[in-house]
Formats: sequence, C-alpha cells, structure tokens
Amino acid sequence: MRDTIARCETTAHAEGLAAGLTQALAAARDGFSPPGRVAALPADRVPPGAAAVRNRLAEREGIGCFVWPGREAERPHHVRPGHETERPHHDGASDDTTTEFAVLLGAVRLGATRRLLEHAVTHLSGRTVGGEPTLRKQLVLGTVADVMTGVEAARHALLTGASVPDAVADTHERLTELDWETTKLLGASGYLADGPARTAHVSRLLADCWVAAPGGTP
Repeated sequence: MRDTIARCETTAHAEGLAAGLTQALAAARDGFSPPGRVAALPADRVPPGAAAVRNRLAEREGIGCFVWPGREAERPHHVRPGHETERPHHDGASDDTTTEFAVLLGAVRLGATRRLLEHAVTHLSGRTVGGEPTLRKQLVLGTVADVMTGVEAARHALLTGASVPDAVADTHERLTELDWETTKLLGASGYLADGPARTAHVSRLLADCWVAAPGGTP
C-alpha cells in the first residue's frame, strides 16, 4: 500500500489530477462506490450514457462528473464552481474498498497540493515588494513552511490511518485547507478559472464526491 500511495502522489505531482486519478483507479480494488449520488472520474473513464453533471472547472482539468448508476433520482443538472456537491453523509457502513480508494485519492490530492505549492513559490519568486522578492517576506515564508509541514503530516496520516474512515476523511479536510492557504499565495491570479489555482477547487470536488464526511456530518 505504501508504494501504491507513493505512485499516486508522484503521478499527480508530475502530471496533474486527472493523471493521478487514473493511477489511483488502476491500483484500486473493484467494488468501491461514492457515498453520494455524484461521482467524478477522468473524462475518458466516465461510463457511456452516464447522466452528466456539468462543472466547467473540472472539465478543464480533464475530470468528468456524473450521476452514479442506480442513483439517478433527483438528478442535479448543474454544479456551481465552489459549490460542487454537498458533503455526503456517512451511513455507518464499513466498506474497505471505498476507504482504500479514499486513501489513494488522498495521495493524488497530496501530489496536486505539492504541484500547486511549487507553482506558488515560482510565482512569488518573480514578484517584488519594496525592492525585495515577495517570497522572502516573513508572512509568506511562514505560510509556505506551514503548507510544507501540513503536506508531510497528511502523508503520514494516509500511511498510518488508512484503515480508519474518519481519519482518512479528516486528512482530506486538511488537504482542502492546505490548498486554500496555497491559493492565497497566488493573489488575484488565484481567482482565474484558467490558472493553476483551479486545481484546488477540483481537488475539493473529488473529495466531496468520493469521501464520506467524518462522523456522518456534511
């Protein structure tokens, strides 16, 4: 499992969310399913004829959203960016394969977070405030250090808590927080749909689709 987690993280870091998700799917055991109605997969893996749930940010990342077969009732027709899905409730059922996939997805998100942070560092290195590189500002350095520490903590949590659904869900929540902190480093460019910060929104969407909230709360 450790090697598989590392491969998922490495692929997402090098190639992006869609490639990382493809790697996670290849490594996952059969039998997992989303806790809610909406699933998200690489666009080329969406089942033919599936009821699409449009999300333009996900589509630009090569991700397709759709209603999971058998859960078509009350089908949502559109998802607004930033409000992708409600966090699905955990019904108390134990599903090892679904939890395992949530772990692999966490590794994918972890790689994407690292990718986003590296872009933010490069972005800040090319900007100055008062004649000094923005990256050298104490507040900025502190944020970068905090995100790097959070990345290491999340990786450790995925490796040690892989069999505990609530622990995995907590790690996904933390990854979302790290992404938002990283996005702030991009300033105004963090709000551009065509910018790298889009990854943070789509990463959260993936978690919303595939990971049941801890303790059964949304």
